[in-house]
Amino acid sequence: MRPGPAAGETFARLLDACEDLAAARGLARLVAGVNTARREAYRALLARGFRTELQGLAMDRPDEAAYNRPSVYAIDDWR
Repeated sequence: MRPGPAAGETFARLLDACEDLAAARGLARLVAGVNTARREAYRALLARGFRTELQGLAMDRPDEAAYNRPSVYAIDDWR
């Protein structure tokens, strides 16, 4: 996802496209993973009705923010 002031809007458009594709394919469930440290992306998913199904732990060395920061919009797949 491209960073910057429009990242939230771009993320919302990505989620819209994913939801549209899922509906077009007749899918009843859509799974999207995000680290909760990426607060803005996590809150965007919660606002759309996504709920926690799997919890994991990301450990960074050294103990710094790395790519799990509040303003990062990125989806993960830890299945």
